[in-house]
Amino acid sequence: MRNYTRINHQIRVPTVRCVDAEGEQIGVIPISQALNMARAAGLDLVEVAAQSQPPVCRIMDYGKFKYEQQKREAEARKKQ
Repeated sequence: MRNYTRINHQIRVPTVRCVDAEGEQIGVIPISQALNMARAAGLDLVEVAAQSQPPVCRIMDYGKFKYEQQKREAEARKKQ
């Protein structure tokens, strides 16, 4: 089973623990406010810890996140 990262409107919870693009914790806020902050920054809201209560989301560039994740996976496969 492949991990699936939810972004923006795919995140369906009333509140999230939000971290901004610089890594600073914003706190527990409504999902609508987190989405507005991400949109205002021109970035995406990415769910990074779905199992925690409330889920942890980070404001970041999803394309860059996906690229770096693939790079780490390729490096891990190379070292096996």
